[in-house]
Amino acid sequence: MMKRTQKMVLAVITALGIGAMATSYATGMGMGPGEGCAMAGKKMANPAQIDSHLAQMKKDLSIDSKQEAAWATFAKTIKQQRVGMMSAMQERMRQSSSAQSTQPAADRIGERIQLMKQRTASMEIAATAMKQLYVVLTPQQKEILDARFGQNMPMQF
Repeated sequence: MMKRTQKMVLAVITALGIGAMATSYATGMGMGPGEGCAMAGKKMANPAQIDSHLAQMKKDLSIDSKQEAAWATFAKTIKQQRVGMMSAMQERMRQSSSAQSTQPAADRIGERIQLMKQRTASMEIAATAMKQLYVVLTPQQKEILDARFGQNMPMQF
């Protein structure tokens, strides 16, 4: 009796999981207009916008001359990672308009996995840069940075 109940619970959980997964792919979970990444659903930042946001953050943090080298490394890294991810997403959007309809679902999932791996690698690089900057910040600056990045760190500028 216990085994049967466990099997039924497992079957229901599996069915719900498969249903949720199917629904998410049917509705393009994580995908914005034109099958782009969810970030593409928003207006994607350009390099000038990234520079502007970084300049504002530098001002908000009141980076001093002793912290300038760490800040410059951080800002350069964040910009490179953000621009790289934007380029990858834009390329995927260009390719997806024609290839999606003829490409097997398994291949599309494989491409999404590759994109997620790229995003993970980019975030790891950004995290390293953040840690290096964090070391030179004062406690007050750390509070500002912590509040600034919140849940969106570091890809949302």
